[in-house]
Amino acid sequence: MRQLFMLKEDYTNENKREIITREGDKVYTIECFDDNGLACYSVYNNKQEEVVRVEKHIGSTLPCLDVVVDERIAFTVEQSESISKMSFQITSDDLEVYDDWWSMDFDIMSGYRKVSKVRNRWTGLGDAYEITVFEKSSEPETIGLMLALDSVKKIEAKVNIVK
Repeated sequence: MRQLFMLKEDYTNENKREIITREGDKVYTIECFDDNGLACYSVYNNKQEEVVRVEKHIGSTLPCLDVVVDERIAFTVEQSESISKMSFQITSDDLEVYDDWWSMDFDIMSGYRKVSKVRNRWTGLGDAYEITVFEKSSEPETIGLMLALDSVKKIEAKVNIVK
């Protein structure tokens, strides 16, 4: 098991963020870029190798993001076509998301096995996401999904401000 943390807001450089261990060691660097109003991400390990990418889904007219690991789409987070309210759905071929993912308090399951979980946590550094990984192979997918959900939450927040 491994626990990682990412501050929700890093005011030192809004285009770069870090994922760290409990001891403060940097594990991943996250680069953020904008793709027509969607926050997209590339996540790099300490060797500067890309481990996961969150990118705009090609061909979608509604907000839709793909979590790409090893050139394979691990998750798709897309806005549902609903007139009454903004809602999103998560799809994956082999992983499932349980609990309240909108509040960033969810588990990722592979069949009956919990492979990872994400929780909101207050740390000494500030408000953060805590990522607990039970199966190392699911770490990139978990980080990518967390970032994709963070991006769609920003979209929803912008829509609520406009209302």
